[in-house]
Amino acid sequence: MVTVEINAVRLNTIVITAVAAVLFAVSPWTVQVQGQSPTTPAIAPAPRINLTAEQEFIIREIVLKDLNVPKVKPDAPEIIGDAVPENIELHPIPPEVAAKVPQVKSHVFFVKDDKIILVSPSDRRIADVIQKAK
Repeated sequence: MVTVEINAVRLNTIVITAVAAVLFAVSPWTVQVQGQSPTTPAIAPAPRINLTAEQEFIIREIVLKDLNVPKVKPDAPEIIGDAVPENIELHPIPPEVAAKVPQVKSHVFFVKDDKIILVSPSDRRIADVIQKAK
């Protein structure tokens, strides 16, 4: 009789332990550690500047028509988020543009073909590309 009672106690202990383990595993308080995703970029992409068509027109008119800014070589980057090499000269935003389009005043730019490439000066990444009006 003592053997049966001991086996019953062991069985109860095993069942209680198993139930506790399951409850702990599905508990909302369980901490899960996950590794970094391999697709996570090492450097966050530069935020894009959201300009209206009117603001783009103002920038094009002043930069392409009023200023005599030299154009860079055709192999210069022009994709938002790309880094701009050190050998590309960046120009400050003209005061007339900064006054009319304040969200670009902290940026610099270069001209490639008929495109104005706006660059974040802190990391030299392309923030926006203003194309020739169609």
